[in-house]
Amino acid sequence: MIRKLFSIVVLLLFSGIFYSQNTEDLIGVPELTFNESKYVLASAQQKSKVQFVQEYILEDERIEDASAVITIYFFKKNIDAKEATYQKTEELDRRAETDKYCTYNVTENPNGTEFVVDFITTNVPKDKKAEAPEQELADYNIYRFRNTLLGEESTFMIVAYKEKSTEDAKGFQKSIGKKRNKLLEGIITMTIPSVTLKTN
Repeated sequence: MIRKLFSIVVLLLFSGIFYSQNTEDLIGVPELTFNESKYVLASAQQKSKVQFVQEYILEDERIEDASAVITIYFFKKNIDAKEATYQKTEELDRRAETDKYCTYNVTENPNGTEFVVDFITTNVPKDKKAEAPEQELADYNIYRFRNTLLGEESTFMIVAYKEKSTEDAKGFQKSIGKKRNKLLEGIITMTIPSVTLKTN
């Protein structure tokens, strides 16, 4: 049941059908600190009655060409963090069948309440006979899955970091490898303020 629920949530996540979209803070988290840098709110979306998405970028950048984007996906619903992590790794396993550079790692905190999946995806086909892309694209992502409380209600959150590249995918993979530990530590240790939903 939870697996089906999370699958529906993932579809909603990328549906593009929004209840609202603006830069007004909807979850009571106007900014974040990541690796000693301040990230400010760039967009806020309410995609359903239970789903909120907010994106953050460095204060001197624009969302269109930001060097990195941190996104909070907040669900006013009880979704098991471990099951959500499993769903993500299943998705990446399928992706790795056709994506030459798709790889991932899973990290779990000592008490099993939070899980982190960091992964690379590209548009470079694994099949050598497949047509190569005109321009190679690659993403490095870190997803931190965590259960949290909204008052006394059990809720669910994903804190996601994304860095994009339009250069050589293999070179990007190597460059990420050099700074991966610092990026991971930044997301794992990031202090997330308590969510407070805006009431109309």
